[in-house]
Amino acid sequence: MRNEDIETLIKRSNRDVYNKITPDEYDQNESLFNETRKKEYALILNSLAKISGNENYLDIGTGTGNLLRISQNIFKNVYATDISERMLAKIKDKFPSVKFAASDAEDIPFKNGAFNCVSCNALLHHLYAHEKIFTEIYRVLVKGGTVYTDHDPNYFFNRFYHVFYKIRYRGTHGFGSKKNDIAEYHNVFSPGINPEKLAEFMSKIGFKNIKIKYRLTDKSDWKGFAKFAYFALKLLNKILPFKSLRTHFSITAEK
Repeated sequence: MRNEDIETLIKRSNRDVYNKITPDEYDQNESLFNETRKKEYALILNSLAKISGNENYLDIGTGTGNLLRISQNIFKNVYATDISERMLAKIKDKFPSVKFAASDAEDIPFKNGAFNCVSCNALLHHLYAHEKIFTEIYRVLVKGGTVYTDHDPNYFFNRFYHVFYKIRYRGTHGFGSKKNDIAEYHNVFSPGINPEKLAEFMSKIGFKNIKIKYRLTDKSDWKGFAKFAYFALKLLNKILPFKSLRTHFSITAEK
């Protein structure tokens, strides 16, 4: 299958999956929706607003508005896009001041230099490649604007975990169905995303002050072996703070 066909299939799968899911279902993902993450999001967005200004903010792939809950108290004008038009319809009443647009993350429907800050949380693993989205983000940012991306699978950890994943879910679907697996492309079919390669590309197109932060996902509802593995990793991270022991990464940068 050609790369263009894979990209189209992944996008179509994401649109179908998130058009059907309810906000309540999606918000059950504790690794995204917990107090630790909320505090971290607020600290990062506040720090970026101080760097780039707090006039206009865009959240790409907003889902149920995880970052909107925080950003609307930081930025004067808040915008959000998502490929799932039905998800946007389900959440828009919760955010009356936010301006929504259903769109492909790689084709942002706003003019050049429109935003002081752009974010994409838990989005990159839903895209086959990432050159187009970062090129688009660069285009819509003002000079001195900032970008923030978070909660994507870290290649340096996942290159090992992916072997276990393939064995565990051999002959079945880790995310419940074939379409869900395709939508979660870099959690299922690849060993994660290499943030250092992303940083290289970002630097190439003009981003500066690029900072990568590796972290261990924070989730308390695991049981059995998953719970044991989580606490073992947590302990190891205190002793050996290596990027290969951290499950996710975030990136911040300036234009």
